[in-house]
Amino acid sequence: MNDEFSHLFPSSRAVAALSAEERIHRIRADRWINYPRAEQALAKLEVLLSFPQRARMPNLLIVGASGMGKTMIVEKFARDHASHFDKISGRMHMPVVVVQMVPGPDEKRFYKRLLATIGAPEPPRATLSVVESLTLRLLSEIRPGMLIIDEVHSLQAGTVREQARFLNMLRFLGNELRIPLVCVGTQQARNALRTDDQLVRRFEAFALPPWQNDQDFAGLVGSLLRTLPLRQPSEITDTTLKRLIEVTGGITASLFSLMGMLAIAAIESGEERITLGAGGDKRNMLALLGETV
Repeated sequence: MNDEFSHLFPSSRAVAALSAEERIHRIRADRWINYPRAEQALAKLEVLLSFPQRARMPNLLIVGASGMGKTMIVEKFARDHASHFDKISGRMHMPVVVVQMVPGPDEKRFYKRLLATIGAPEPPRATLSVVESLTLRLLSEIRPGMLIIDEVHSLQAGTVREQARFLNMLRFLGNELRIPLVCVGTQQARNALRTDDQLVRRFEAFALPPWQNDQDFAGLVGSLLRTLPLRQPSEITDTTLKRLIEVTGGITASLFSLMGMLAIAAIESGEERITLGAGGDKRNMLALLGETV
């Protein structure tokens, strides 16, 4: 039966044979879809991870509007470089450490979050210097090849002085561990890094701009459709693609959310495909996203 669903990727064909409830559950889950800009970001991360140690390591800033898929990219990279136990050293090796920025430039809270990320217990009543020393020692033991800090734009919640101290801490971490730092955030993240001239010079900026109605966008929508377990092929025309850009603003998360809701509606109605009518009505599409015309 799975061979009948040739309009889907092979991994989605088996899902299309499941019940409506199971398929809807799968649609609501996160999914990874390759597209050129994401592949470029992953390639840059690969280069950094394999970079030889030196006194001043190169860094990367992945910047884009909220919902453009920045976090999904770094999570995909971390999955591709999962932690493993080194039998020779008898220690856990964590090639990529991904930590979310605390809500404000607080060094002690950041170190504590780093400890939690690597699975280390938080020392009771520890001073900043104690937490810092412990974090550096444990990070040296697990030998990460990269530290990724997500939501870096949260830096701007602090004063200029607090931001400067926190950025100085990041520079110190990179120098001590001799690993690349990857910061991820919105445009505000770039503005925050610019307050530290020494640090910002080490960061290459990589932007994830909103989608335009071009060949790459058509490819993304086509790939997305091949992951949605609908039993009939959907019809997406040039007019529909243009409407999708208008409604979602070219934001990846909005596109994925909208297409998922249209797919669920197609399953529930028995249509089993996203039709031109459902995809071309701007009012209906905005209503699905909780917006109005």
